[in-house]
Amino acid sequence: MARKRRAPAPPARILITGDVHGAFALLAAWSSAVRAWLGPLDAILAVGDVEANRDEADAAGVRSPAGHRGIGDFPLLAEGLIDLGAPLYFIGGNHEPWPALDAAGPGRWSRDVHFLGRAGRTEIAGLGVAFLSGIHSARVSDAARPRRETARERSYYTAEEVRRVGRGVGRSAPVDLLLTHDWPAGIGAPDRADAGRPELRALCERLRPRWHFCGHLHDRHQATIGPTEVVCLGHIRDGAPAFAVVERDTGGDLRMVHQVAPPDFRPGPDPRLLGSAVRP
Repeated sequence: MARKRRAPAPPARILITGDVHGAFALLAAWSSAVRAWLGPLDAILAVGDVEANRDEADAAGVRSPAGHRGIGDFPLLAEGLIDLGAPLYFIGGNHEPWPALDAAGPGRWSRDVHFLGRAGRTEIAGLGVAFLSGIHSARVSDAARPRRETARERSYYTAEEVRRVGRGVGRSAPVDLLLTHDWPAGIGAPDRADAGRPELRALCERLRPRWHFCGHLHDRHQATIGPTEVVCLGHIRDGAPAFAVVERDTGGDLRMVHQVAPPDFRPGPDPRLLGSAVRP
């Protein structure tokens, strides 16, 4: 069956970020630079390990050593003191407040911040987006009857969630972007030859998105799987390697922008001091 065609959509610009790990003031600083460099953003997508902790109770649910577990900048964003310049949509990684995320479910997490959910497909700014939260673990991802009770177990995806993302190929609108936290297999950089998961590669081959964005390993790396360009994004504190921009022009053509900000842009030692990033 032929793929369903979509009506022409207006121009759009989406920023994709790697692992944020609670540094939302830094994300705001980069978003401000991207908008000054390229123009307005319609949305920001995050590929997991966002750590959107609203309070200490959320932070306590994050699977991390106690010394690395903190609230981060998210309360400032929730209070409107940090301006990202566009709505944020995120998937979950292996360091998230999963008890709180699971209790809330997909949807609005805070002001202009939206949790996409565990697995599925949606449309953002007219682009088809497929997504899968979490990483692999044999005891959950490969189990016939998976149980996710502990904070560690909640950070893993299930085989059914992978299947859910892959269903409906050929009967629904094409997928422009696939978001996963972990890498697909077979694309490893020289020092990451064994990185990635075969089920995520198979998912990418089934969906055939324009781009597959992932994070998790904090390395910028690009490769191809068939017609798909796979873009692994770095840690937000790496700067530009943590970001990419996808644009749709007036003719409906999609392209990825690699130079997301001026080459000499530096956010400074404390992004909260940047007036363009933080509201008074």
